[in-house]
Formats: sequence, C-alpha cells, structure tokens
Amino acid sequence: MLAAQLFNQQENQAINRIYGAVTTGDIWKLLLLEGNELKIDLSNFYIRDVEEILGVLWQAVK
Repeated sequence: MLAAQLFNQQENQAINRIYGAVTTGDIWKLLLLEGNELKIDLSNFYIRDVEEILGVLWQAVK
C-alpha cells in the first residue's frame, strides 16, 4: 500500500485512499491507508462468508 502511494505521488497522481487486504486464504483483514494513517479493520472476515468480503471490497471501489 505504501509502495502504491509513493508510486502514485511520483507520477503526480496522488490518491487519497488506498485500500488493501491481507489474507491467509481463510481469514481476511481489510486495511485503509489515508495519508500517513493506516486503519485496520478489527473484524476478521472468513472465506466461508465470501459474499461479505466481496460486498466490502465492492463498497471500496464503488
């Protein structure tokens, strides 16, 4: 996420929010980088609830 932020800044296309995800394959954590602040969703999202994961990701890109 930091690399994406730095790349976009160097290309003069700064993006205010960068969304990210970390996963073990079964458990997902969702993140948001705004400026110098990293926000980590405290909820665990499980692959068995794939509809919920896709819904959250859809809201991020919408």
